[in-house]
Amino acid sequence: MSTEPFMETSRLEAFYDAIIAIIVTVLVLELPQPAAPTLAAIWALRTSYFAYLISFLVCANLWQYHHIIYNHVEKINTRIIWLNILLMLIFSLIPYLTTFVANNPNSFIPQALYGLDFIIVDIILYIMAKSLLKINEENKDNIIDAFSIRDALYIPLAIFILGFIIAILGYPIAISICCLITILRSIVSSLRA
Repeated sequence: MSTEPFMETSRLEAFYDAIIAIIVTVLVLELPQPAAPTLAAIWALRTSYFAYLISFLVCANLWQYHHIIYNHVEKINTRIIWLNILLMLIFSLIPYLTTFVANNPNSFIPQALYGLDFIIVDIILYIMAKSLLKINEENKDNIIDAFSIRDALYIPLAIFILGFIIAILGYPIAISICCLITILRSIVSSLRA
């Protein structure tokens, strides 16, 4: 029998909520102002708005996914806390990478780093899901339903890989488009549930 101390999830959830709120705030503060109060000046910033939209939806989706998971989890341990800290470390790069992509929409490196951030977040979520299942055995069935690992990890990973292949073939913006497709797919899937 394990003597590992378990903790409740409330403080972790509050921390997570605060970090997501900060990331969303930084995202909107990073949006450039139009050079003039005209529609043409606003249209000139369309790549910034597109990158912001994707990143905002990613934040909302990750927050929702985290909320759904922790609705079924009763206890966590130090490993889960550190996985969440690692998740937030990687995820907190979103505002920086959003600006990088917005300023260089047709460059492979910014797009690749943006997509790689998403992939690493998915991998951390997968590891966290497996760890949560181990320590919450009594609630395993509900947790497995909430995780939906195929929908949450495998399908997005396949879409990201497709985006990378298209980007390597000469269309770097394919990575951002694949990120958007993944997020919209996830939102539609959660609304059906």
